[in-house]
Amino acid sequence: MAEETPQDLEDLLDELSGVAKRCGDKVSVREVYCAVGERSFGPLLLVAGLLGMTPVSAVPGAPTVLALITILIAGQLLFGRSTLWLPRRLLDLSVGADKLEKTVKIARKPARFVDRVVRPRLTFLTGRLADRVVAGVCILVACAVPPLEFLPFMAFVPATAIAAFGLGIVARDGLLILVAFGASAGTLSLLGRQLLF
Repeated sequence: MAEETPQDLEDLLDELSGVAKRCGDKVSVREVYCAVGERSFGPLLLVAGLLGMTPVSAVPGAPTVLALITILIAGQLLFGRSTLWLPRRLLDLSVGADKLEKTVKIARKPARFVDRVVRPRLTFLTGRLADRVVAGVCILVACAVPPLEFLPFMAFVPATAIAAFGLGIVARDGLLILVAFGASAGTLSLLGRQLLF
């Protein structure tokens, strides 16, 4: 396992790029997990959210799989586990290394901007108790993904919220956590409208 968790978005992209280059044709969830570390709840939420915002999510069923991964990660954070456990079947799931590398390249420029803006602030929103609240909201948002997947581009909205929560945890940025709460409210409102109409 990695000894240090990524400290910002560019660190995380460096880890993902390294995994894509080392792994040949396919990159498994296990290899990403090993790269970012077993204590990396925030980075793994961020990865799940980012993948949901990229062409990877265009693969039928991929947003739902990412939502299930989010629920597994957030559920363990909610119940206070110090290390993350993932089932073997999930660890063996893979994505094309070229798709992951392409995603990383697309994300590089925005990542530099985000890393300049994101910083530790309102840190009372990033402590242990706050992380559990975040985990609970991530689970709610992830549960909204399967029905939204049937609507074009709608799975992007919950993925944005999950990515923002993950980055907020990594950077200890409470302001970003507040933004993520707003995106989560938008996701649940969108789901409510779809169910009603």
